[in-house]
Amino acid sequence: MKKIINYIICVLAASGLAHTANGQEVTLNTKQPSSNELPSDTTRNQRMEKDLKRRNSLNNSEPVTWKESKYGYIGSYSSDNAQYMARYDKDGKYVETLTKKEWNDNAPSKLRSSYDQSNYKAQKVTGYWEVTDPVKKKGYYLELTDDQNKLSKVWANEDGKFSTSPMAKKDY
Repeated sequence: MKKIINYIICVLAASGLAHTANGQEVTLNTKQPSSNELPSDTTRNQRMEKDLKRRNSLNNSEPVTWKESKYGYIGSYSSDNAQYMARYDKDGKYVETLTKKEWNDNAPSKLRSSYDQSNYKAQKVTGYWEVTDPVKKKGYYLELTDDQNKLSKVWANEDGKFSTSPMAKKDY
């Protein structure tokens, strides 16, 4: 008897849900923005694109790939066989430009020494970027992978102090 009552309750609940949805257009937004899409604030997007091209003498044929991060926006591009990453804050204001470099003996010795003594030393450096803005002190961004290929992203100031978030201007 309990099974029959439970069955009837389930049928009634299912028919109630079907009736509620019947005749109504239900739209589920399942589309996730791609990692290359900027948020929908076109004024900010245009301002960042214009600012980036002005700062870095980019022409319209050099594509910029934009990504949103929890710290703002990153415009990645290549020019003259070099890779760059321009950072903007959440309001679309310019922060800095970084240049991709090789993680080798040419990397600053203070940074390499700090890395070798850090909690990250067991991970492999798969991407290494230096701040290239002339008015700022040196700063660095490293992409690391562990033995399970899990990606970590860390920033460091010129003294080799590591952080999991971009360094504040006072840290440079």
